[in-house]
Amino acid sequence: MTTDKDYELFKKKVKAKIGLDLDNYKEQQMRRRINQLMQKHNVSNYPDFIKLLDNDSSLLQSFTDYLTINTSQFFRDTSVYQALEKELLPDLISNGGVIKVWSAGCSIGAEPYSLAMLLQEQAPKGNWRITATDFDVNILAKAKAAVYPENTLTNVPKHYRQRYFTAQGHDFALSPQIKSLVQFRQHNLLTDKFESGCDLILCRNVFIYFTAETQAALVSKFIEGLKPNGYFIIGCSEMIMDPARYKLKKIRPAIYQKIE
Repeated sequence: MTTDKDYELFKKKVKAKIGLDLDNYKEQQMRRRINQLMQKHNVSNYPDFIKLLDNDSSLLQSFTDYLTINTSQFFRDTSVYQALEKELLPDLISNGGVIKVWSAGCSIGAEPYSLAMLLQEQAPKGNWRITATDFDVNILAKAKAAVYPENTLTNVPKHYRQRYFTAQGHDFALSPQIKSLVQFRQHNLLTDKFESGCDLILCRNVFIYFTAETQAALVSKFIEGLKPNGYFIIGCSEMIMDPARYKLKKIRPAIYQKIE
């Protein structure tokens, strides 16, 4: 039997333990996910689950991975990557200067590496850099290793797959050339300083887990870090209500541009 009081105490202990403030997440959705994990480990209440997390470091890491929902694929959502390839990146490249890209909530690295392939094809000697961040240090280690199961490569164009991936047992290793083009670091969207002076920011399929208030605060901070006329991309199942409020205009589903 779990109570609201138990859950409030549980949230405080989780914040102290892993630095994740569950107050910013949609409560019903988050409690359902946590309860599913508790059932999996035959735990019926929050106090006992905290004790289990205290005594099992591997479970604590699994719990962190589970809460931060690390799923991704290369070139996820074809329409977004078509817009990037044919419109957004050519526009940024034509402007000259350094192109600064931030992939926030990058998970296993499929998104920033997909962008690196596109930029490498379009501007192989161009002046651009990609920063990729995530809360979960374990998942960042996987991103840096850049070895992927085949199901994450489903949407990779054939010529990219042949050029940039090498079979490694049942998996596929990304080329060192593309790996070298992305800089990864740990980052907490809720507490850490945001990147600034960005031409392109992607934060995809992250907002859906946050409360409306937290979503609004994050969008404001992202747009502060975006240059005028820069692009901000969210998940295809997400939407920014009243984009003009944030000095944004919607140019495609999930794609917004900062108004000067």
